Amino acid sequence: MNARKFSWRNDRRGISGAVTAVMLLLIITSVLSIVMLVFVPAWGESDETQHMRVTLEQFYSLRENIDAQVLRESPVAASSKITLGNAPSALLGFSKSTGRIVSNPFNGSLTVHNMTDPTDLFALSRGNITYSSQNSYLDQQSYVYEQGAILVAGPSEAAMRAPPHFGVSRGEGGNLSVSMLFVSVSGDFSSFTGTENAIIETRLVARDGTVYEGGEWTLGRNLRINITTPYPTAWARYFNSTLTAPLTNLTWQTEYNITAGTGFVWLDLLRVVKLDLGVAVMDVRIK
Repeated sequence: MNARKFSWRNDRRGISGAVTAVMLLLIITSVLSIVMLVFVPAWGESDETQHMRVTLEQFYSLRENIDAQVLRESPVAASSKITLGNAPSALLGFSKSTGRIVSNPFNGSLTVHNMTDPTDLFALSRGNITYSSQNSYLDQQSYVYEQGAILVAGPSEAAMRAPPHFGVSRGEGGNLSVSMLFVSVSGDFSSFTGTENAIIETRLVARDGTVYEGGEWTLGRNLRINITTPYPTAWARYFNSTLTAPLTNLTWQTEYNITAGTGFVWLDLLRVVKLDLGVAVMDVRIK
């Protein structure tokens, strides 16, 4: 009877092939882990940073278009593009982020009235346009167009990036001259969410301007600008820095007061002898 010979050499070849396969699998897994943990977040953050920069620039363009329509009193509609997000990249489908644009004619308001008599009303403006990011890697941000200004809001605070049309000068005896032009958003509430481009169509439907001076204004009127907004701190900071700037240099409590609370800010201007006040109403549609 012939005994069957066992070859350790063949067996070692099988073990060597298995070890090689396991090592190759570990290397591939390690490389993928590094890509997922290091490179993909870096790519995603870079894409989202670039997108947020582009969208903010588009908000500036939106403001410029509206300003041009108001100043020219043009009834012709203008279109502004807002890029909502990033489409998935070709590499493994990563870096997708969406955004939401909302035109809300009912959110926020501004009134200018006699400081001691709210029924003595000079102007009313309301509404805003808001873009909200839905980022995967960056902190969420909102870009807001309200009352002719642009604000950028993060998770903890908001800052004014483009001011409204507002100015104050001091004359003889400390009397103030005030000029302001605010933009009211009208139309239907509308919103759009996605990654593609949204088109914001704006059209001037009314513009009212009045200059108050002389008569009872000669002695000076105390006025209150009352803004209801989700960002009262940003508005209060803007008013305070504007009124204390070297060219204006007003004195707190003697010539103005600012009160900021939850969802509102009051700016009181004392001894105003001239008020150049304008309000423009813009019909806004998102397509």
